[in-house]
Amino acid sequence: MVRLIIFTLIYFQFSFINATCVSVSSGDWGNPFTWLCNGSPSVPGCGDTIVISAGHTVSIVAQQDYSGCGSPMYIYIDGTLDFPNNGPKLKLPDNSYIQINSGGQITASGGGGGNSNNISIGGTTVWKASDGTQTGPLNFGAAPLPITLVSFEAVVKDNTVQLTWITSSEINNDFFTMERSFDAKNWEELLIVNGAGNSNQFLSYMETDFNPLEGISYYRLKQTDFDGQFEYFNVVPVRFTKNHTFEFSLYPNPVLQNETLNVTTSFAA
Repeated sequence: MVRLIIFTLIYFQFSFINATCVSVSSGDWGNPFTWLCNGSPSVPGCGDTIVISAGHTVSIVAQQDYSGCGSPMYIYIDGTLDFPNNGPKLKLPDNSYIQINSGGQITASGGGGGNSNNISIGGTTVWKASDGTQTGPLNFGAAPLPITLVSFEAVVKDNTVQLTWITSSEINNDFFTMERSFDAKNWEELLIVNGAGNSNQFLSYMETDFNPLEGISYYRLKQTDFDGQFEYFNVVPVRFTKNHTFEFSLYPNPVLQNETLNVTTSFAA
């Protein structure tokens, strides 16, 4: 029963982590074999981060309607997003984001003009066929925050410092780096922790500094995206004093009259 409960909780936790879908060949958006989503062929879904790789053309052959999704989607175009037929549209949910990188483009090779093909975010058209080919660098929508950090704490416990932080969402998050400093100016890398990639749920992280610095020291959290972009979060100070144990021994014991009493002391860190 205990094993079953643990498995259920783990499955529940990770079933809500959104996928990163990367094109593995040119093809139809609606063909699962155009993509690898978290390592498996699949059509992109609500909340996913989508990467059209350089050299690939992903075609919107039929309408792709994600407007009812509760989570935004993020599209990064290094290749080509093409509309080869008149009529199909790409409808994205609120707060979605499209980034065309250098070398990437959005095209309507079908030749339809006006609004025959378009891309919308939250019901607002951000591109239509009559706008022509759009090349990068260019973006539509508000750039997403890589992570939403709920809390970050450093707490002394025994002879260690426990480091905990909680995120409520993660987008394109590769890893965290915990850094430490004795003066809040010069920093050293303490440890690296893998991020969740993409997540829209609360995730808790906990690590331990087993060799804290004596006195006041500082910790800060760095987050790095899969594309190498990074950001720093707030600095947390900690006052640490290592516990010392005073030990002593008396001998001989018991002490006889007129005998010398020897006292031995030591400090154990």
